[in-house]
Amino acid sequence: MDKGAQLYRELIDTLVQMSRKSVGEQWALKGEAKGTDEHIAKLNKLFAKLNDDERKTLAEFAAGEYMSGIYDTLCEFEWYADCKDMTISIDGEQLPLQKYEGMGNDFIGRRSGDWDWSE
Repeated sequence: MDKGAQLYRELIDTLVQMSRKSVGEQWALKGEAKGTDEHIAKLNKLFAKLNDDERKTLAEFAAGEYMSGIYDTLCEFEWYADCKDMTISIDGEQLPLQKYEGMGNDFIGRRSGDWDWSE
């Protein structure tokens, strides 16, 4: 496998791992956001009003939104690659953005655990 393809796989798999560790999700589950600004104080006030089940629901929503943000960004990158000839390179190696199922679909497929990378 060429270096560009390996780097692409690593990028997508890193984003998959990141999507499983949403800060907002963890804050909702614990019922406490970290920080001192007014926004955080309001968030903690909201968390204090919620029971465990409600915080879990909010955490699931936050995690889904975080994952959606990654997916939407990858789809936008793919559009730029397809329509505006954008390329992405790491260490001088161009990533093969269309080699597999497309950036967004590669992310979703890998995140679901339903498939492995094809050669």
